[in-house]
Amino acid sequence: MISTPDAVTPAQDGDLPTRTYGPPASVVIGSLVVGFVFLVVLEFLVIISFVGQRLWNDPAMMHDLLFTLPLLIWVVIAVAVTVTMLRVITSWLQIDENGFVLRSLFRRTRTTRWDEVGQVIAARDIDRGASAAEALDAPETAYDGVYVMDRQGRRLLAVSSRFFGQRAQEMTLRRAREAGVGIVHIDAITPAELKRQAPQAMSFVDRHPNPLLLALLLFYVGHNVLTFVVWGL
Repeated sequence: MISTPDAVTPAQDGDLPTRTYGPPASVVIGSLVVGFVFLVVLEFLVIISFVGQRLWNDPAMMHDLLFTLPLLIWVVIAVAVTVTMLRVITSWLQIDENGFVLRSLFRRTRTTRWDEVGQVIAARDIDRGASAAEALDAPETAYDGVYVMDRQGRRLLAVSSRFFGQRAQEMTLRRAREAGVGIVHIDAITPAELKRQAPQAMSFVDRHPNPLLLALLLFYVGHNVLTFVVWGL
C-alpha cells in the first residue's frame, strides 16, 4: 500500500454551489445489456420451454408447486433484475458545500452533512486481479474508489468513477477538503489491505466479484436443470 499526502485535482465544474451526477450512457447501456442477459439469455431454456409447450394451459400450472416452481423462480429473477437495473440507471448524486444526497428508485434516500463525515478514503488503484468488475474501464486519472466514511468507520457513500464519473470524485474530494474533512489518498492497495484499514469501506460484492458471479452462474445452471427435469423439452 502506498499513501500520498492530501492533494485534490481541481474539479472542472466551476464554482456552482451544487452539482448533480448520474450514471453515464455507457453504464445505462451496460446495465440494460446485463439485465437482458440475466433475464433472457441465461433463462432461454425456461422461456422457450414455457412458450413452446403452452404451459399456461397445463392444469398443473399454479396448482402443483413443483410443476410451477421453474416459473416462480423466473418471476423472482425478473423482479430482482428489474429492481437492480432501475436502481443503477436512475441513481443520481447531488453534492454541495453542505453535504451530499444520493437518490434512486427502490433505494432509501441518503442525505449526509459534511460534519457527519469522519474521513474520506481515495484509492487510486485497488488491485482485484482479473475481475469481472473491470469490464467497465475507468479513466486512468480516476480513482478506483472514493469512500466517504462516518466517525464510526461506517461507509456513507462510495463514489465510483465507473458509475458517477471522474468529476463526481473530484467534487467529492474538493467539498470534503473545503469542509475540513480528513482525506486519505492511497496510490495502490489490495482489497484485503483496504479491509484491514477500513473494514466497512468495500461491500462484499466489491471484495468478491468473481465468487459472486460464479454463484450466480451456478444458480442459473441449477434453474435450467430443474426446468428440464420438471417440464422437459
